[in-house]
Amino acid sequence: MSEEIVPGALYVVATPLGNLEDITYRAVRILGGVSRVLCEDTRKTRVLCEHYGVTAPLLRHDAHTEARSAQGAIALLAAGESLALVSDAGTPGVCDPGARLVRDVVAAGHRVIPVPGASAVTALLSVSGRAAPGFAFGGFLPKPKAALDALLAALPPGVHAFFVPARDLAAALERLATHHPGADVVAGRELTKLHEHVYRGLAADAAAAVAADPHGDRGEAVIVVEVPPKETDDDAIRAALAAERARGLSQKAAIAAVTAALGVRRARVYALALDADG
Repeated sequence: MSEEIVPGALYVVATPLGNLEDITYRAVRILGGVSRVLCEDTRKTRVLCEHYGVTAPLLRHDAHTEARSAQGAIALLAAGESLALVSDAGTPGVCDPGARLVRDVVAAGHRVIPVPGASAVTALLSVSGRAAPGFAFGGFLPKPKAALDALLAALPPGVHAFFVPARDLAAALERLATHHPGADVVAGRELTKLHEHVYRGLAADAAAAVAADPHGDRGEAVIVVEVPPKETDDDAIRAALAAERARGLSQKAAIAAVTAALGVRRARVYALALDADG
């Protein structure tokens, strides 16, 4: 049985990234049943609504109008209207306007109901082969070179995902290669759209592939990068062992502590401990 539209509720509705078929039956039904639809760009959302026969009035809600439109939305909800929030593409509130609206609506005592669907991050992760056992999402990469370098240099080992405009993709991958030459990259551009392309390989190879692509600067992109663990040299292990022994730990306890702290093989730590004692 289909759910009934809840009066006074805000529905946060995921919409397609590009291919209009990437929308759920529920999302179409919700959009067709609410009183109004809040959207970033009424022109883009109108294309989707006309495709599915949605006739609800469209209200602008973007980064420039969010403070003002949030108050208007709360007034409509208080009057018993039901509203849907959409972004230009994907899931609202994930690097798109909407987070403030949701907080304000909740604070005003109204329900916020998720209607999940398309997301560029999960779309690329699903074909990256790099998501297990987890990942960190960092939003949009900073554009200033100094800020970009600082962020990339500080990336810890593991899987990370970022948004970046395609016009900045090759440069971002080049900087990534400088800081993490061994990092494995999967970059998706214009996902689900006509010029969709997925680049794979080491960061430098992916950067070269993007630069050679005649459409490489078109649209939006997502990067999934796996930063490999940094190799720990023998001197660092010896120093860590000495520090643990200075704290009063036995050789066995010191070996266990260093193995856990540095993420290196116990046999290697054990051999260095024997050398130090010898």
